Amino acid sequence: MQSNEARDPNGLPNWLTAGDAPFPKPSKARSAAEFEMVFPRVLECIAEGFTLSRAVRELPIKVDEGAFYRWIKKDVERERLYKEAKEIRTEVWAGRVIEHAIAEDSTEDVSRSRLIVDSYRWLMECDNRKGYGSVKQIDVTSSISITAALEQGRSRMASLAPVDEIIDAEVVNLLTDGEEE
Repeated sequence: MQSNEARDPNGLPNWLTAGDAPFPKPSKARSAAEFEMVFPRVLECIAEGFTLSRAVRELPIKVDEGAFYRWIKKDVERERLYKEAKEIRTEVWAGRVIEHAIAEDSTEDVSRSRLIVDSYRWLMECDNRKGYGSVKQIDVTSSISITAALEQGRSRMASLAPVDEIIDAEVVNLLTDGEEE
């Protein structure tokens, strides 16, 4: 009598096998140690032209990309090394842009090459604005002279009555109709 149950490679019914156990979440200390261990390799991959996502996927161990990026951002030296690797990556991408620009001449190749070149160029501008970005700089050079305004103020002061002719005045509160408080 044959059973219709699905079996694993060892001949056991599926309901009897352990199945895929969930991947245990590593502790923070373990994660930091793993991050420290794989960080140089990730930097190498990025400098070779990989994105951070692809570099993390290439690792022999499972690493949470978001947690890894936050770990990079927490240390000034790690962040500096990461930015340096990204700058090197833009140079690698610049070489790829040239390769795609001088590719075959069929219409499909030209369209695809244009898309690839534009994508690389945009990524390069984002990663390395100083070297590849379009920097907008506004230079404002003007001078303001207040000499004319000062001269006008002096002439108005001269046309006023001399100081000894100023009459003392009393402040009257119009809201109370002249009633004293």
